[in-house]
Amino acid sequence: MRDNIIFPEKDALLRLTLMGRQARAFLIRSTRMAQQAADIHQASDVAAAAMGRLLPGSAMLWGLLKEESGRLSVTVDGDGHGGRLHCGVKDGEFKIAVQNPRLELPLTPDGRQDVGRFLGNKGKLIVVKDYSAGDPYTSVSDLVSGELGEDLASYFTISEQTPSLVAVGCLNEAGTVLSSGGILIQAMPGCSDQTLSQLELRIPFFANISREIFDRSLKGLAESWFVDLDPVFLGEEMLTLKCDCSRDRMRRALAAIGREELEKIVETGEETRLTCHFCRTQRGFSAGEVKQMLADSEESYDAH
Repeated sequence: MRDNIIFPEKDALLRLTLMGRQARAFLIRSTRMAQQAADIHQASDVAAAAMGRLLPGSAMLWGLLKEESGRLSVTVDGDGHGGRLHCGVKDGEFKIAVQNPRLELPLTPDGRQDVGRFLGNKGKLIVVKDYSAGDPYTSVSDLVSGELGEDLASYFTISEQTPSLVAVGCLNEAGTVLSSGGILIQAMPGCSDQTLSQLELRIPFFANISREIFDRSLKGLAESWFVDLDPVFLGEEMLTLKCDCSRDRMRRALAAIGREELEKIVETGEETRLTCHFCRTQRGFSAGEVKQMLADSEESYDAH
């Protein structure tokens, strides 16, 4: 039923330049990922909208990574009752989770999902970039509104020192995500005042980005919006929601709780079940397996 409603185009990030590389732009469609995330977490509409905004925002940040092998982590840690919202990205594969996904909130007076109240407008936007070599790089900026578009624009301006036009949106109701996506436009060094003025004139087009993406292709939108700004398309990359959890990673997480807690588990003789925060997959570990973890850790300690 949903496939009959959703525009038949895969989630993707479209890269382009404008006016002879005076500016660069990313257009993102993340509708299917947002619907998958909402289904996985049995999310309320406001929680789904929050995830449906952070997914394209995280795609923008991922698109700017200098190395394709880089891993990205984006966390919104605000004072709203929805709790922390976290998204991880590697190689175009996304995972996302929110602390209180089933929290319901009334719509705003203008009929929108109240993402700002859900996440809160006091707190931090935390971005961690983990490249293939060296230590991870962490940057932090203050939340501006909790609506995420303004917060991401503030992050780019303050932490990345790149003034940016950012719009993210999610159109959803009654458990169905109709559209999710966003746009990032950044002026490059040497960008003329005339080009900046032309870009500013287009800001109203992006105010309802989710409605624009709802039934139009990314390239079609870019061609109509930037027809007189010499758009040059650099490529399109597919985006998917795919968790990278595994039994081995869960085993390591369980072992990390400490010897005392593991011994208590062994004493009960019962199976311990862990649930992945992102994909909700459950994996069980028998008391015998936990006992083996203790033996392995003791051998490792003796070896050192």
